[in-house]
Amino acid sequence: MDGVISALIAIAGTLLGSALTYAFQRNASARDQLFASQQQLRSDRMNVYSDIAGALTEFRRGQQDRWHRRSEDPDGSAFIEARTEAYRLRGIALHALFWVQLMASARALIDTAQDAYALTSTVHKAADKTELSDLGAQAREVLEQFVKLASSDVQ
Repeated sequence: MDGVISALIAIAGTLLGSALTYAFQRNASARDQLFASQQQLRSDRMNVYSDIAGALTEFRRGQQDRWHRRSEDPDGSAFIEARTEAYRLRGIALHALFWVQLMASARALIDTAQDAYALTSTVHKAADKTELSDLGAQAREVLEQFVKLASSDVQ
């Protein structure tokens, strides 16, 4: 009889140990999956935020180049090429903005990115060099605000 009780206790202990090990491993696996998911989201957001910063910087440069080529010769081929390039850069920036809208965790990030895009879109409409410089500086400042917000979002 003592042997049967000892065997039952051993079996119960083994089953309890297996159940506890399974529960702990399942918990650890869930934590690992959550961590991996959070790291992937963080990485994706960093890429998206970096992409829009680069796209808006290039778009602003393209808008300024467009302005300069128009002031030199509004009917010249250099202006036509600069305008075409500005349109291409606008498309890239708009695409990046859509990604921000999909990936951002806060409305403030989206609003700031939209503001930076809108300001950059108006740079080529400057009346003179002073206004061109002012509009470019405003667009850069809003983009810098976006980068600050984005950096706190990915940390």
